[in-house]
Amino acid sequence: MAASKPLRVLHLVGADEDLGGVLSVVRNIQAGTGAACHHVVWVNESYRETRKPPLEYRRSRNLLMETPTPSEFIRRGWRAFAELRVLLAHEPFDVLHAHARGPLVVAMLATLRLRRPVLFTNHAFARRTGLYRLAARWPRLTTVVLSPAMARHYRLPTQLSRVKIISACCADDFFSQPLRRESAPRSAHAELRLAGVGNVIRWKNWNLVVQAMALLPEDLRRRVRFDIWGPTPSDPDSQDYARQLAELITSRALDAQIRLRGSTHGVAAALQECDWFILPSTNEPCSVALMEALALGIPALASASGGNVDILLDDQTGLLFRPDDASDLARQLSRILRGQFSAAKPEALRDSVRLRSATAVGTQYLDLYRSLAAEVSETHRF
Repeated sequence: MAASKPLRVLHLVGADEDLGGVLSVVRNIQAGTGAACHHVVWVNESYRETRKPPLEYRRSRNLLMETPTPSEFIRRGWRAFAELRVLLAHEPFDVLHAHARGPLVVAMLATLRLRRPVLFTNHAFARRTGLYRLAARWPRLTTVVLSPAMARHYRLPTQLSRVKIISACCADDFFSQPLRRESAPRSAHAELRLAGVGNVIRWKNWNLVVQAMALLPEDLRRRVRFDIWGPTPSDPDSQDYARQLAELITSRALDAQIRLRGSTHGVAAALQECDWFILPSTNEPCSVALMEALALGIPALASASGGNVDILLDDQTGLLFRPDDASDLARQLSRILRGQFSAAKPEALRDSVRLRSATAVGTQYLDLYRSLAAEVSETHRF
């Protein structure tokens, strides 16, 4: 019996930089679905690939992940939809999979004008929730959110057949890496090595860690080392934030203890240098880096918000602190430094995120892709 052809999936992304986030999830879905799917990613024409593994791309003049104004959101959406029609007229796809706010309007137009089912994965905790609640009830549009916390944030009734919860995922390779060695009880003079992974952007809240370290008594503060691994995007606000962060580090006399390490293609190696992973952002949707750290057996210190509360088991696989509260983060750091908390064994940390591997999550998406592809009648198969 001949093997069935792989499903052709077009990911509507609109990225203009290769900075992880949505594209990390797409890369992991590609790995997790294996030969069963052929993935193509629709990006903005200015996009340049800088990360691995490579993806196959199509380019758009109008599609963007985010737009500055509502009018630009609608205008670009209509123009990108016109480009999509041309693309589909020349190239067949079984599934259209939209990601992020910018491509959402294109997805909604495709369900109406092309009368075919479309999948939309929401990767953000948006302040304005009305559009996403509307999308969850939009005909022929299936919405995926990344965690129960995200479903609660958008007040989405998960009993709706077209609302699904599917986690983001981390690469399978993290589950085959050597586990972090279990630490001996912390001595009064041991160094605490922290690592954070993510773009140097304002909402990541790296400044909160600087403020928390500055609040520690001097005898504790001098024992902390903190490495931030991640690039600074090219937009003006991110560049301004990076300058402000560097100035804050200097003003708190922490230059010798906090390093901005820049981008890395060796996340596993970078994390394996640390004792604890730290995630200070508020309403982080579903952190791939957090899963990667836990998969390596590294405990985590994270804001008690967003998808973190569904990933991290407080007082077991790590510690949660009050969002945007530098003093509470300092309190938790003090507990660790004083040896007042011991995380679960590395094997248990890994097991806590095993169902968030690329293979496990890819299987969930593959089932959903097959279901959506089956809905597309022969007359609507472009």
